[in-house]
Amino acid sequence: MTGVQLIAISTLILILLPIIVLEWEQRNVPNWLYLLLGAAGIAFTLTSRGLGGAIVSLAAGIAILLLLAGAIAYMRRTWKLRLLSGGQIKLMAAGAAWLGPVGTALMLSLAILLFVISVIFLRIRKKAVLRPDSEAIAAIAILIVQVHQGLAT
Repeated sequence: MTGVQLIAISTLILILLPIIVLEWEQRNVPNWLYLLLGAAGIAFTLTSRGLGGAIVSLAAGIAILLLLAGAIAYMRRTWKLRLLSGGQIKLMAAGAAWLGPVGTALMLSLAILLFVISVIFLRIRKKAVLRPDSEAIAAIAILIVQVHQGLAT
């Protein structure tokens, strides 16, 4: 893992922390934090993979934003089911911009797996709150994939 990758992971953690803390405190996360997360990811992609990689990462972020927003809107209208909030969608889109297309697929897979595992544990423990903390799950998935990508290079 290079110095730039270590700085990228540190920056990722520093940007994710206030997002998670604000969500735990049930306060609104300002949009500029999500924008900062995505922009920092694209900037680090630019330094490591060049302009082409940065454009692909930007496209991944926009694609995930549109796909998740569309899918959630469809589910909410059709089945009266709300799986993700706007903040969670923005967090995943910013993570996609950070991770690129392959990392995005890993992030989504890991987020779904962690969400299902947490629901199972909450049901086993018979907690009154049966909805896991999706922001923390998404942040953990983003961080794990970023560390994995850093170790792979």
